[in-house]
Amino acid sequence: MQSLRPQKALHNAAMTPTPGIAAQEPLGREAKQALAGYVARVAVYAALIDAVYLVFFLAIGSPVLAWVNVISILIYRTIYVLVGRRKLALAITLFWLEVLPHTVLATLMLGWDSGFHYLALMFVPLVTLTNTPWRALTKTVFLVLVLASLEVILSRQGPLAPIAAHHLLMLKWFNLLLFVALLFGLARYYWGKIAAADKRLRRLAVVDALTGLYNRHHFEQVWDLELARLRRSGGQACVLMVDLDHFKVINDTRGHLAGDRVLVEVGRVLKQGVRDVDALARWGGEEFLLLMPDTSLEVALLVAERLRTSISDCELDDRAGQIRITASFGMTELRPEDTLSQAIARADQAMYRSKTNGRNCISHE
Repeated sequence: MQSLRPQKALHNAAMTPTPGIAAQEPLGREAKQALAGYVARVAVYAALIDAVYLVFFLAIGSPVLAWVNVISILIYRTIYVLVGRRKLALAITLFWLEVLPHTVLATLMLGWDSGFHYLALMFVPLVTLTNTPWRALTKTVFLVLVLASLEVILSRQGPLAPIAAHHLLMLKWFNLLLFVALLFGLARYYWGKIAAADKRLRRLAVVDALTGLYNRHHFEQVWDLELARLRRSGGQACVLMVDLDHFKVINDTRGHLAGDRVLVEVGRVLKQGVRDVDALARWGGEEFLLLMPDTSLEVALLVAERLRTSISDCELDDRAGQIRITASFGMTELRPEDTLSQAIARADQAMYRSKTNGRNCISHE
């Protein structure tokens, strides 16, 4: 608040990571969780796909590749367990050790037209998500070189264990469709994560992280809209400032966690006591601001008294004993020529008069 008094230290600001600290890690906590979720899903899908391959190779009389898929299923189960134990780096390494040799072996035995090389391309998004740009590029180039070498070898000597043409065609299209399905699933999965992150960011842009009330920035936007409406069509509106009494004492004697609990409880009480059309915000520290459109000063004072009583009735249990909560209120009626700072200055002066009058009371300008 651009107040006339010195600004208070906001001990109970929302606990958010420092950007500089977060930037030091290639992947943040939520990004790692998203990647872990993707790896776990791919492990399950890959095991099911290998079960299909197992049946297919047994049916066409290729026991070597059938046993390879049995081993692959066991590896994917291990990958799934490693993800659950938060050993993501080891799980991704095991992916490399399974998919790449499997792809090379299957392609050498069945030929380029089997389509197994498509599945190796799934490493491209994986290495991009889990490495620095240069390391990701290096691994991608290595993967392309491996596939190119396979094509050269097969163009000279052909497959080591060729199968019937119609079986080869079935395998090729199965692998191609599988590759497309995996890419589609990857895109949809991360689109969902992006949409969820965007929703959280939009909420954080308007909501105070601790109390769940509007934050200062959003209140200023609502204020501009309400002031424009008031100047256009007339009417009445009031601004109420609420400042908790002896909050610094609570922080100093009970700890900041207790202070946070007090702020959350007061925010809940205030929110329950106002209308949906009212704009209630945590203005800073232990201060709350309420804008009441279409409300006369007389009605607003009745609302303030109800809120004051509700807050003073609150008592929070604490290990050191109960915490009694009270607040001082300052009210002002909005004028068409007001700026936000002018209206808040009047509410602020009224609130300070409540402080000097013994606290836990209401004054108005």
